[in-house]
Amino acid sequence: MNSSIPISDSLRDLLSLVSLTPANIALYGVLAAALPLVFTYTVSSLNDGKPTKDGEPPVPPYWFPFVGHGFALMGGMDKMMSRYRKTDGGPGKPKTLTVFGKKMYLISDPGSILLMWRKSKSVVFEPLLEFTLKQLFGGNDAAARVLNVGSPGVDQTGLEGEMEWMKFVHQMYIRELGPSTPGLENMTNVYLRELNKEIEKLVGKETKEIDLFAWVKKIMFPASGRALYGYKLDLGEEMAYNFWNWDAGFLQLVKFYPDFMIPGVRASRDRVLDALVKWRMEVKDLRDKIDDDVVWEENFGARLIRDRVKLTEQVLAEDDHRGHASIHLSIFWGLEANAIPVACWTVAFALLTPGLFERLKAEVSTAVLPPVEGSSMPSWDVDMLVKLPLLNAVWQESMRLCVSSLSPRVVIEDTEIDGYIYKKGGMVQGMSPIVQLEEEYWGKDVLEFNPDRWLPFPGESASAAGKRIRDYQSKVRPFGGGVSICPGRHFAGQEILATVAVFVTAFEWEMEGKKAPEVNRDYFGAGGLPPKSDVRLKVKRI
Repeated sequence: MNSSIPISDSLRDLLSLVSLTPANIALYGVLAAALPLVFTYTVSSLNDGKPTKDGEPPVPPYWFPFVGHGFALMGGMDKMMSRYRKTDGGPGKPKTLTVFGKKMYLISDPGSILLMWRKSKSVVFEPLLEFTLKQLFGGNDAAARVLNVGSPGVDQTGLEGEMEWMKFVHQMYIRELGPSTPGLENMTNVYLRELNKEIEKLVGKETKEIDLFAWVKKIMFPASGRALYGYKLDLGEEMAYNFWNWDAGFLQLVKFYPDFMIPGVRASRDRVLDALVKWRMEVKDLRDKIDDDVVWEENFGARLIRDRVKLTEQVLAEDDHRGHASIHLSIFWGLEANAIPVACWTVAFALLTPGLFERLKAEVSTAVLPPVEGSSMPSWDVDMLVKLPLLNAVWQESMRLCVSSLSPRVVIEDTEIDGYIYKKGGMVQGMSPIVQLEEEYWGKDVLEFNPDRWLPFPGESASAAGKRIRDYQSKVRPFGGGVSICPGRHFAGQEILATVAVFVTAFEWEMEGKKAPEVNRDYFGAGGLPPKSDVRLKVKRI
């Protein structure tokens, strides 16, 4: 008899579980929602670390059907890769992610990244041009069409017979910005002249207190802009504010953030576009009055820009102001938004790394020339400057620590890279920023600024040093690689090196007790990274 009591109690408990009370309904709802997630994670874990059945890189486990790794990506690609590295027990293993039914491949081995760039016929950047122009630079359909003509991986229906604008522009870059070209030499000299003018306006013999990063940006922005676009483009404080405000929201534009989440970013971009529209309208009638052999002219700027204007007028309607301006904005952004932040960091490390300032000042002083007429600032032997080993080491180490540039590509036919198959239609990300901060490649001091790693070690033979430094260089690729490598990299390098030379020789600095700020790595993938805070210094002209 007593045995019936626990049976009755058990039955009652069971019935209470299956009864449709509000609490049970909520419980069943949670279980119903959780079961697909648990099932998805369990199934996706079965082959963790193994290639897929098609030979693709391993797929890490994920929880959400269809969404795949989308939420993990939203938390930051760098943080996600850090977790995968711990799971793998080391760096360099590629991954296949699924995001809303699409595939994304992440490559973090430096050798595999180089191989990806070499597969330039089947792994290409061109299908991303339309997205980049429209989403980031505010371009329209007509401008995107111009970029799509002849581009591999882009449907050419309706584009047959039209001018391959990108091919001509690529040839222009080689002609005007290649090593030792008159265009590159002249742009660097114009930049230095304009840099000196800005310094003479802003800095005198009296000591002043400055925020270093903001101050360097304020000096470089107009000087760099004039080297490319001449004097007609408005490069004043309002233009600078709008440019940097737009640039600060660049990653959010990539992620399709709405305006209420990034207030003012698109409006700032539109005002920069308006300035470029105004510039084109003011200079368009001057182009044909300038001889073709003039490499820089004060109204129009560099010959590269004149030639781009002329070429673009052949493929866009005269009154398509937005289209013309967006194409110009892409090169203007490439010039300003990457070189200037890197220059800020290089100057900061040069000034604030113990024992470095005097070494660097002594080295760059060997390339000083007398001031040009009308200027109180020194001029420079640029050919000599760019070969100085310590100056280059400071620049290389600054880029390693403070540049975060990804290399997105689209696979347009199945491609093998290091034993894995990358399927047509997938996107590949070359994770160079991960390589730049990997302890296995750089040692225990990977997060420390150490320019001497780029120089021969005491007692190291020249051949051993050369091999080691070339290996380092293969792991720092801030300008990308392959056929889509940054065409302005030579000017950017000369601009940065010249800026550092000026700042360590032309000023007296009060920097005792100061140190370089921390890098803000929340901007992973954004190119030149900002500091977490600026650094306050005192400065005056010598």
